[in-house]
Amino acid sequence: MKRLMAMLLTLALVFSVMAAPAARAATYATATVKGGWLRLRAEPSLWAETISAYYTGTNVTILGGSGQWYHVSTPDGKTGYMHSDYLTITGSITGGQLDENTQAYVTSGNGKSVRMRTGPSKSYSTIASYPVGTPVTILISGDDWCKVRINGRTGYMMTEFLTTTNTGSGSATTGTTAYVTSANGLSVNLRSGASKLYGAIASYAVGTKVTVLEWGKTWSKIRVNNVTGYMMTEFLTTTAPSVVTSVVLSDSSVWPGETLYATVVPSGASVTYEWLNDKGTRLGTGSSYTVKSSDAGRRIRVRVTGMGASTGTATSGWATVQGDGYVSTHYTLTGVTISDTTPAVGQTLTAAILPVGATANVTWFRDDGVYVASGSTYTVHATDEGRRLYVRAEGTGSTYGSVTSSYTAAVTASTSASLTLRSVTISDTTPTVGQTLTVSLNPAGATASITWYRANGSVAGTGSSYTVQQTDLGSSLYVYAVGTGSTKGSAVSGVTGKVQGNAASTAKRINTATLSDMTPSVGQTITVSVDPAGATALITWFRDDDVILGYGASYTVEASDIGHTMYVWVEGYGDTTGSCTSAITGPVGGYVTTFTDLGW
Repeated sequence: MKRLMAMLLTLALVFSVMAAPAARAATYATATVKGGWLRLRAEPSLWAETISAYYTGTNVTILGGSGQWYHVSTPDGKTGYMHSDYLTITGSITGGQLDENTQAYVTSGNGKSVRMRTGPSKSYSTIASYPVGTPVTILISGDDWCKVRINGRTGYMMTEFLTTTNTGSGSATTGTTAYVTSANGLSVNLRSGASKLYGAIASYAVGTKVTVLEWGKTWSKIRVNNVTGYMMTEFLTTTAPSVVTSVVLSDSSVWPGETLYATVVPSGASVTYEWLNDKGTRLGTGSSYTVKSSDAGRRIRVRVTGMGASTGTATSGWATVQGDGYVSTHYTLTGVTISDTTPAVGQTLTAAILPVGATANVTWFRDDGVYVASGSTYTVHATDEGRRLYVRAEGTGSTYGSVTSSYTAAVTASTSASLTLRSVTISDTTPTVGQTLTVSLNPAGATASITWYRANGSVAGTGSSYTVQQTDLGSSLYVYAVGTGSTKGSAVSGVTGKVQGNAASTAKRINTATLSDMTPSVGQTITVSVDPAGATALITWFRDDDVILGYGASYTVEASDIGHTMYVWVEGYGDTTGSCTSAITGPVGGYVTTFTDLGW
């Protein structure tokens, strides 16, 4: 009971602090609901109780602000909180808290790009990075964070990296050198025109050097080697990327329950982590890994890959896990070959590595350095015509080393007659949840890469068929097809009607959330079960100090949790409504150790 009272007091203090900024102004704007059905909540939090909900076009009066939330009054006399991302300001604003439409610019002391995040904290994910000098519209000002809009994107940026004086653009100008960048570290498409509807000419890795021919607000015309096309301006930066050179483990010999830490060189490089054992099994992600009892007798290493403003890949040495276990045979790569050295457009090539039994990541390249695909097979594209191909293999699991194949001959045109994609249609324009939709291409015999989209532009799936999900309910669907092999061109289907529910779907309401163990220990994996069965819910794991531990149906307890209690917050989505909090566990104990009585 004392713990519950203490927790309630803590929440009360948190909400009082969050609500404090609303007192800065006595009068706020009017606003209109956008983006569909929007909840009015009792507190400025995604897990607060829902008071009511309002459709697009509903006018509300803003009474105050709290971080990402507005305190509003609705037409039916209710008051509560609505998320600012789903409100459009329609009236005048007074007061410093919501000083909207102020022009500012990105700035930084070291000249590097600045990240826009999904929320006002470094714990929120990155939306994009913007170079010094990028124009910014401030939507909500704050001492530490500001809500901003850049080129139609809305997010949060630290106040220290914003200035009302344009101190010089970090954006590229015509004829200057720039570099490809992306927040998630993935390659970026170069397209034949300034729109996503134009076909991709090639895809370039983060760090690729380019020459800017025409700088634009949304799209820029660039040249990479002798290839010219268009790339979104947000994926270009004038700051040269840092290259990951190595990664070192904190220990070379560990026991189950101990934690391995990875140190990346250069320090501060932005990377993704992948922990692997000597069988090639993926163990986890993050800068540290807590060794499990199932790892006994194996060896563990980490592979890091640059992302954002960092490039390159590095793999650490091995750490041996003490205890009983079996270590598999080890291999060293000796070669990699391509199944046909005289390829034609539309032909599928296969890479073979030596020795037999070895495992490797295989990457395909053109002779101009352009990355074209990953995997053991590759279907030659029309854009490869006239180019030579080669592959690079890097050992995985218990395989060491890396090798590169010889070049093929220059790719020739397809021996089959080429086709031009004229249209693509969806099998049913009145879809329901659970229904499987298919596409038809015109002309018959055409081949294409198919992507399914919702009406809001989000990707629903890929492939020639798609089973409608509960999350599609109320949204329209369409597909975008891009010719492959001997098929050229692209096409967009018509838009379906809004997805309807089916007879089998029944709404559910969350009753309880139960943890599998209330006396957790380090290294133990705790799961949560939600009542009723079949409910769909967002699950967030918390510690008693309000630290978010993770998301999903399970969580593996870490050493940093020792002495803390834990609980989960569950909120329904799709056909599930309601929310609840689980019971609070006891304090986390140390490692679970098994003792054997030797009979001495």
